[in-house]
Amino acid sequence: MAPNYIVPAVDRTVKVLQSLVHHPSGISLAKLAVETEIPKSSLFRILMTLRHHSLVTVDSERETFCLGIKLVEWGSATLERLDVKAVVHPYLVRLAAQTGQSFYLALLNDAEVLLVDRADTPDIWQIVTRLGLRSPVHCTASGLSMIAELPDQEINELIEAKGLARFTPKTITTEKALKKKLAEVRRLGYAVADGDFKPDLYALAVGIRDYQGKIVASLMTALHSASARKSKKLVASLIKILQDEGYDISKRLGYRGDM
Repeated sequence: MAPNYIVPAVDRTVKVLQSLVHHPSGISLAKLAVETEIPKSSLFRILMTLRHHSLVTVDSERETFCLGIKLVEWGSATLERLDVKAVVHPYLVRLAAQTGQSFYLALLNDAEVLLVDRADTPDIWQIVTRLGLRSPVHCTASGLSMIAELPDQEINELIEAKGLARFTPKTITTEKALKKKLAEVRRLGYAVADGDFKPDLYALAVGIRDYQGKIVASLMTALHSASARKSKKLVASLIKILQDEGYDISKRLGYRGDM
C-alpha cells in the first residue's frame, strides 16, 4: 500500500499489538519502548487507549502490559465467519490439477455426510455422490474421518438416529465394528472406505479442524477400487497429500495444534 495512505498513529498502535503478541506474560513499558522504537510518552498514551478498549491489560504490581481479552473476542468472531468452502476450493482445484485425481470437501450435517464441493475427473464423478446429496457416516471415508473423535455417547446417539444400514458386503453394521474402525482412524490419522459404501469406490479422507481443534469438515479423494489395489504407491502418496493439505487448511481456519 502507498505510504500516503498509512496513518502514523494507527501504524504505531498495530506495531505495539504485534509486539505484545510475543510477550504473553507481559512486558514493561521501558522494554516495549525499546522493542517498538516508540518514545515512552507516546507509547504510554497508546497503551492507555488500548486498555480503555480492553485490548490491553495492565499488571499494576509487576508494571507490565499484555494483550487483552477483547482481541480474543474479535479473533473468535473473525474465525467463526470463515467460509470453509471458500478456503478449501482453491486447494481442491490445485490438487486435482497436480495429481490428476479427484478431491472433495464434505461437511457433517444432521449426522450425515454432505458433499459441498469438488474438483474431479469425470470417470470418478460417476460413482461419487453428487453435490448436495447425503451419504451415511458409518461407511464413507469422509463420514468416518468426521466422527472419529466424537464421544461414545454421541456415536451411540448417531447409531440410534441413523442406524447402520448395509450397502455392500463390506459395510460395517454393528456398533462394536464401527467403534473399532473409528479407533483405527484416530490411530492412523486418516480414514479408508474400500467398497464399504459403493463396490467400486476406494476413498481416503482426513478431518479438517477449526480454530478450536474441532473437526468441522473432511478433505477426501477417491479412486476406482481396482486402481487402488494395483498401486499401493499411489495410495500412500495420496494419504500423504491429504494429511499435509488437511493440516494446512486447518491452519488457515485457525488451528494451532500438531498434525
